[in-house]
Amino acid sequence: MNRDRAVVIGGGIAGKLAARVLSEFFQEVILIEKDKKNDHFTNRKGVPQGNQGHVLLKSGEEIIEELFPGIIQELSRNGAKKTDFAGDLLWSHHGTQKIRFDSNVFISQQSRPLLEWQIQQRLEKIHNINFRFDCKVQNLKFNTDEMNTIVIEDINGVVTDLLADLVIDASGAAALHNQWLRASGYGIPTKTEIKIDLFYASMVFKKIAHESINWHSLLAFPNPPEVERGGMISPIEGNRMLVTLIGYGTKEIPKNKDSFLEYAQTLNQPEMYEVIKNESPLSEEVQVYRFPALRRYHFENQRNFPTGLLVIGDAFCRVDPVFAQGMSLAAMEAKALREILMKGPKQAAVNKKLS
Repeated sequence: MNRDRAVVIGGGIAGKLAARVLSEFFQEVILIEKDKKNDHFTNRKGVPQGNQGHVLLKSGEEIIEELFPGIIQELSRNGAKKTDFAGDLLWSHHGTQKIRFDSNVFISQQSRPLLEWQIQQRLEKIHNINFRFDCKVQNLKFNTDEMNTIVIEDINGVVTDLLADLVIDASGAAALHNQWLRASGYGIPTKTEIKIDLFYASMVFKKIAHESINWHSLLAFPNPPEVERGGMISPIEGNRMLVTLIGYGTKEIPKNKDSFLEYAQTLNQPEMYEVIKNESPLSEEVQVYRFPALRRYHFENQRNFPTGLLVIGDAFCRVDPVFAQGMSLAAMEAKALREILMKGPKQAAVNKKLS
């Protein structure tokens, strides 16, 4: 595999971390993002789940810190909260309260937009990473079972062909690779899909000052099918608290503050409702996100697959967000990519190794 240019499709967490890794091995890395560039941290249109509760598990945090030394401290300076995962969390799971203790395992808690923005700031300091915002991918072109050209269109309608030695599809749930593989005669890989009919509904509150609070975060974990409802409260930057309600297979989705509180009152963790019932949210709007199914594409079973194309992140595998594994899985995929590229040109069929 030549290592002149790598192209990453999608500027989410998976795409950003992949671009960081590729910058060590390719002369040029181009990251293509359909959303416009943000000058400050705010949720992007292309991340409909961005306003919901997110947790960066310790494994993901450690990998991101390795890729961007000092970034956790930067997040802290921008308002992220450092909390003891076992000592500062009030956790109701399978009908019982987990024992709290000082674990000395600390995690950084912040909103998804802040984390993504902080990573973006670091990427912009890497000289061989270039960004194409407000661009969409029209097509991938293959030549003798090798992916070598990506066709993009900018906001002005200008179409450009980019030669690429490696293309990474980190386009998220849209799974753009399917249309390209089908059109080129390779066929779509088989998939495993499990319907869960999950929703998230979130509101942001000022820092909650209820007399009973002796924790930083609260988690009422659902246990379907017996217990299909749950929720969480977590600190984010700006001395705010993000309150998220979740439910499997229910049509009673909160649409306003009153129904939000009514739903919170039905949870097995009564403190969830007690600490917010007299508090005022910063906005009356309830942010709702639906997650219909888990999905994993089985590239390992694909007999005919072009070299030079790698699929990662949600485009490859979508896991249940209630378990907070998505961002950390993206970090682990970036680490795996780095380890393979370090082995040298013998790993040309990188897509086979990672899938």
